[in-house]
Amino acid sequence: MMVRKSFLNRLKIDARFKLRMKSVFSFLFVLSVSLGGCTDTPSTTEEHLAQGDERLAQGEITEAVASYRMAMHIDTLNPQVYASLSRAYKAQGKQGVADRYLHRAMNITYDLGIRSLEAGDDSTAISFFEQTLDIFSGHPLALGKLADIHQAHGQFDKAILHLEQAAEANPNYPTTFVQLGLLYASQGLSAKAKDAFAKAIELNINASRAYLGLGQLHLDEGAWTDAIEHFEKALLIKPGSPTAHSGIATAQSNLNNL
Repeated sequence: MMVRKSFLNRLKIDARFKLRMKSVFSFLFVLSVSLGGCTDTPSTTEEHLAQGDERLAQGEITEAVASYRMAMHIDTLNPQVYASLSRAYKAQGKQGVADRYLHRAMNITYDLGIRSLEAGDDSTAISFFEQTLDIFSGHPLALGKLADIHQAHGQFDKAILHLEQAAEANPNYPTTFVQLGLLYASQGLSAKAKDAFAKAIELNINASRAYLGLGQLHLDEGAWTDAIEHFEKALLIKPGSPTAHSGIATAQSNLNNL
């Protein structure tokens, strides 16, 4: 009886041991699966950005910022990193910090566009200026540079579009309206050109090129008196302007022949 009882006790112990071992192995299995998911730790800028985007989409803003900052430590000149940080900080309600990172992102791509333009690489410059607009669609300087490039290549419709967007983005910059007026005039859009020149003068009463532009438009239309009036206003600002002197002489000659 003692042997049988001892044997039964061993069976119970073995059963309890097996049950515990089964629990241990189950725990280890779950742990291994969990750890396996964590082994895919981001190591590149792109991976950290992707992780940050996923966290931001899930509302894990603090964690998203951490991912983006890890990306920044790897690549301090990546504009996408700063643009992403700007979005995350904006989501946190930290608008001032968000604006600083947004400006940093824009400055990187815009400066690269300027360097490409100075090197004579227009296609690369266009790419960088368009990246700038992807970060901030209302960047007036990038829009102005794109307009200059397209105009130089005879793509006047694109040039006009970008200048109109630049004027909308920064309606208080008279130079944009002068450029827009000159471009309108070159394409025979005299009514739009006059409006653009008038807007430039409204913003800056000393916008001499706007007076010259209006003078030339009136000269082309045969409105000699109006042409003289605007050329004379241009001379009040720039007395030595050869365009104004020539325009007045032509208009006066035509008036004398009436």
